[in-house]
Amino acid sequence: MKTKQLVALSLCLLTLSACGNLDMGISKTDDGEKTESGSITTGRVDDSVYQAIMPDGHYETSAARDAVASLNSGYNQENFENGLLRLSHEAFSPDKYFFQEGQHLDYDTLSSWLARNTDDNNQGLNPADKNQPLILQQILEHDFIEEDGKTLGGISLGFAFNSVYYDGNKATAVSREEIMANARKSVNSVLTRMRKTKGLEKIPIMVGLFEQAAKDDIAGGKYIYTAVAKNGATTIDQFDKVNEEYVSLPILSGSENAATRDGVATKFTTFRNTVQNFFPNLTGVTATAYYAEEQLQSLTIKVDSKYYTKTEITSFTQYLGKQLESIFADVKGQLEVQILSVEGPQAFVSRKAGEKEIISYIFN
Repeated sequence: MKTKQLVALSLCLLTLSACGNLDMGISKTDDGEKTESGSITTGRVDDSVYQAIMPDGHYETSAARDAVASLNSGYNQENFENGLLRLSHEAFSPDKYFFQEGQHLDYDTLSSWLARNTDDNNQGLNPADKNQPLILQQILEHDFIEEDGKTLGGISLGFAFNSVYYDGNKATAVSREEIMANARKSVNSVLTRMRKTKGLEKIPIMVGLFEQAAKDDIAGGKYIYTAVAKNGATTIDQFDKVNEEYVSLPILSGSENAATRDGVATKFTTFRNTVQNFFPNLTGVTATAYYAEEQLQSLTIKVDSKYYTKTEITSFTQYLGKQLESIFADVKGQLEVQILSVEGPQAFVSRKAGEKEIISYIFN
């Protein structure tokens, strides 16, 4: 009997010991921070980025997530979404507001607004005549919650307009004048409709007008105007011009833009030629430069390679890092080189704006 008890005791001790070892492998997670209302936030590691609010402990996606018509390229979509957040900083500081994806414009609402205005749909914001191009392509809503974690403090609305409308194989150019004529009507109509919603009567609504580029433009479109409707305003009479520009590199001979004026285009050409001379197995070296107020904010270089072994990629990555450090030494914006292959990303090299340290990472 004693022997059986000793055996049982030994098994219990072994079990407890094993459990102790398992506990040692458990990592502590960050459960976020709680607001006054009890909502949880994501927290942040970058002070320039919004903390997202999670009212029920879960991230809430947009109420109209599946309704909004996609833009014609990933470049346009990325510029549209990122640009709206960037413009929102001025009206709703990340230090004072939490971010939440739009919860007020639902699937049915946006679907009807983005359609043509017809007898069956008098809510449509696009021309009734099917012979005319669709001008308004997409509306994006972002909500901003005050520090108590529950009070809606403001809304940002991005309106994306086509500069080229595609109807099958037919492409129709849309002038800036046509865009702005539609924008004035569409924005005021949307503001009037939203003010009728309980809770939205008086809150500030920031509006950004985005001009979608042609689908083969790898630089993508840009925001052209912005405004804020305050104190329950249902109309915007004056828009402020947004001075931003996306530039594709290399640049065609004879072209003039922000990158030619500040020398970044020449530096990129030097970088590309140097890299291609030393490493011939490359299928392409391109870049996109983003400017705000004529100042370079970021330069993203994409290098398509045919290097596959770890040693090849490692050597290539180190070389790119040294060239980035040397050629772009006096460029203050953020720099990033993405090394890609047909199988996906292989490595990247980057340098934050205003810093000198080069960071690199190899994925395989």
